[in-house]
Amino acid sequence: MAPLTVAKITKPFDIDIDLPGSKSIALRQLAICALTEEQTTLRGIPPCDDTEAMLDCLGQLGLNIERKPGVVTLQGPMKRSDDVVLNARMSGASTRLLIGLAALRSGQTKIDGHSSLQVRTNAPLLETLKGLGCIIAAPAHGGLPVTISGGPIAGGQLTIDGSLSSQYITALLIALPSLNQNSLLEITGNLVSKPYIDITINEMAKRGAHARWRDERTIEVFAGGYHGGEHHVEGDATAATYATSLATLHRSRVRLNNLGSTTHQGDYQFLDVLETIGASVRRDQAFTLVEGPEQLANLGSIDMTEMPDAALTLIAMSPLLPGETRITGLSSLHHKECDRLECPARELRQMGIEVETRHDSFTTQAVTPAQVKAHQLTTYHDHRMAMAFSVLGSATGSITIDDERVVDKTYPAYWHDYGKTLGGRVSATEDGNADHD
Repeated sequence: MAPLTVAKITKPFDIDIDLPGSKSIALRQLAICALTEEQTTLRGIPPCDDTEAMLDCLGQLGLNIERKPGVVTLQGPMKRSDDVVLNARMSGASTRLLIGLAALRSGQTKIDGHSSLQVRTNAPLLETLKGLGCIIAAPAHGGLPVTISGGPIAGGQLTIDGSLSSQYITALLIALPSLNQNSLLEITGNLVSKPYIDITINEMAKRGAHARWRDERTIEVFAGGYHGGEHHVEGDATAATYATSLATLHRSRVRLNNLGSTTHQGDYQFLDVLETIGASVRRDQAFTLVEGPEQLANLGSIDMTEMPDAALTLIAMSPLLPGETRITGLSSLHHKECDRLECPARELRQMGIEVETRHDSFTTQAVTPAQVKAHQLTTYHDHRMAMAFSVLGSATGSITIDDERVVDKTYPAYWHDYGKTLGGRVSATEDGNADHD
């Protein structure tokens, strides 16, 4: 672990950024390759820990994988009868997708990962699969390691709790077209992160599989399988929240070269939040341009139920916004890589910032950068803690990230891109000179 002090941004910047490919889209496309008999070429797969974990697991499942810079070619389908052991590392999304694939296999599938991943529950997904006849061995809380056998599932009528994570639903949706009958998936509980389910349905359609919302609680999935071909992964909308927030706070301009208005990613709506506090946003089909205002406006109260991953960015920057900021719809944040509601609140309090949290809300008052105490941020092995709090650190120059490489999980080039806002400098040393890039 190498600490990194986030350098203060002291003047406006004007930059272009090529975002990493969307992790959400990439992992869905990779999982689909395990169910495809034809060859698939994927361009724009982000080179990060989560995609590396998924590629390693697909290799263990028997896919032939060829890699060139920026391009991955995969030949499926996965083997279904042999016993395999898969290491999902720290990737929660990969874990859920692999559980869905395991339900289609007659062989035994054991999935394990990093200690921070082992404590995250998969209980709703596992309970649904047990009801469909899978034999499952897992810790009482539904975490890892988990062993799944007894597949393939039959499909038909399924029910799953959608109140903790949309990833459970995505795992089932991707698996179901490979069955020999249509399926109806009923979602119970207070559904969170619906835009991520819409991403899944859209990515399935690109590969020839069809699913549709029958009503607000039921998704119909049609049998028929997937086809291969060549597909491109667009820029990551969650990753875009960091650069666009920096531009908004520092009266600056950023152009996102590979993310435009045609995206289905829910976190693209974060631009609406930035417009509310004064940013100017141009949405083109091929790119997005954000310019910060001369003076920030009060955000007031906002519901982030539809943008849970972007919510952490807003939490970290909220002390810099005028007046009181109240963020609601945060209940799903308790079940991410860390508790993304209570962990950032704890870190902010240690910086001398007063915050109030409830089970699904966060409230804070504006402070000046000078009022923020110097602090080494504990990231809790969570990549988004580091990137989100770099936004606050950009205004104070007093925040040190406990492990600069934690961002490798999804955005290895993050500090390089942050350095563009400083003319290439990434982190501050004691004499004020750059020690990276």
